[in-house]
Amino acid sequence: MRVKDLMKPDPITLKLDDKLQDLVDKFSTYEIGSVVIINEKKEPFQIITLRDIAKICFLQLFPSNIAEVLKVLNKNKDFLITVYHLKPFIEALNLMKKFNISHLPVVNKNNKLVGILSLRDIIKTVPEIIYLDPLTEVNNRSYLNLLKTKLKRIRGCVSVLMVDIDNFKNINDTYGHMIGDKVLKKVAQTLRKNIKITDEIIRYGGEEFLIIAYRCSLEEGKKLGERLRKKIEKIKFKDIPGLRTTVSIGITSYKPKKELLEVVEEADKAMYQAKKLGKNRINVYQEKIF
Repeated sequence: MRVKDLMKPDPITLKLDDKLQDLVDKFSTYEIGSVVIINEKKEPFQIITLRDIAKICFLQLFPSNIAEVLKVLNKNKDFLITVYHLKPFIEALNLMKKFNISHLPVVNKNNKLVGILSLRDIIKTVPEIIYLDPLTEVNNRSYLNLLKTKLKRIRGCVSVLMVDIDNFKNINDTYGHMIGDKVLKKVAQTLRKNIKITDEIIRYGGEEFLIIAYRCSLEEGKKLGERLRKKIEKIKFKDIPGLRTTVSIGITSYKPKKELLEVVEEADKAMYQAKKLGKNRINVYQEKIF
């Protein structure tokens, strides 16, 4: 799904020389969370949100026009974040998360304003987005809450795998966080492609991924973990040929009598044991060890 599929195509706009009262009127007349300020070429210049209006009221400042409003808010053209209308909507979500914003002006290839995208619109159209990690595009930790009931109904074997990227802090320190993000994305994609479509994959922490494999005995879980480890070991980055990615994997069986988080903790402990044993390996949880 692309940005154009979720955006509102007719954003409410004002110009720099419009009055403060015009801005107030827009917010009071329409059910909107933002107004886009455009220049004479109809290009987005800045965006003013309801939160910005509150700031003006609290500061007890009374600018006469929009240009002065932007000065009071310390907003200028150089700090406007926009998104291209043909981009995947997940990229817009990443921008919102990165810059802590809830509205994005949408532009075409000529930088003309063609719409407005809000977090509220995304959630209304794609409500499951609240369970998605925007960086890796797999489920986030909140998704575990939905699985508790589902797992209680499962009658067959279930394996739980905790996958942790080895030396991830060193990757960030050596190559930078942008490359670190690429590693996270690539590992997530590799995991997703090499488990059953019905299996679950969750970004559990910074560089930790949790896999819940259905109809999978502990012995099969060990084979799955080893296969995933080898696949990730083969990941290559064209722009950084020296970058090598490995993972340590902890494996346990889901036990319906236990709480899900207890089972996850078992997989986590087994993963840390794999780290202690030298990394880039799998390790099965054994209660007597812990």
